[in-house]
Amino acid sequence: MTDGIEWIHEALHGQGVAFQLVALKDAEVGDLAMMPGAEPGTVMDPPTCNAIVAASGGTVRLPDLARLGTCGGWAFAFETGEGIFRYNRSHLRHLWEGRTYVHISDTAMDPPMVVAVVDGKWDWQYFDGEVHEQVRADHPLTARMTVEIGLGSSKPDPGYPDDPDEWGLYVPAMADVYRLFGEHYRLALPRRTIGDPYYKNNELYGAFTAPRTLPDGQPNPKYDDIRRP
Repeated sequence: MTDGIEWIHEALHGQGVAFQLVALKDAEVGDLAMMPGAEPGTVMDPPTCNAIVAASGGTVRLPDLARLGTCGGWAFAFETGEGIFRYNRSHLRHLWEGRTYVHISDTAMDPPMVVAVVDGKWDWQYFDGEVHEQVRADHPLTARMTVEIGLGSSKPDPGYPDDPDEWGLYVPAMADVYRLFGEHYRLALPRRTIGDPYYKNNELYGAFTAPRTLPDGQPNPKYDDIRRP
């Protein structure tokens, strides 16, 4: 059973959880795990990952953790913690070449950003009520959002209701953006399987994505602190 992706905003952003979601088309968990930084062969099955999280009392003391699964022809990974703010993954860019994937980033401080890449080519991007200016004007997803949820329309200023020059940009509900985005790219994820909070879920694989060697050449001490059950 799948539930689209409309539910993500309520389940995660609504709780103030910073996260990023990456979904890779026509891939398996092991393929996707390496793309944000996991070492080959280090994917943990669900019971093992859940036991390590439980033994550590949560994810704070652990290296950056992604929980992964597959659904409807997509492999997906939710990542939280410092991982969503890391910018040291340029050495992994070649793994994404030619692939179809979507990326949702929500810092819980700024509005979520939604990006789609199709066959290695950037296709669509949305942030804070607006579609990226370089998205082609006749993109069907933009057109559908314009008609169905008022994308691009104006919101009257209560102080100047008769002066359109004072009106502001109308920002659609993020759940509606997710719903139409998921339908367009045929991405649907199972809310029950992912769970709430998802990092404690017992049905998703896990992989540590933090670098094992720090910029100064020293081993990442968080890997030494992993408590095995």
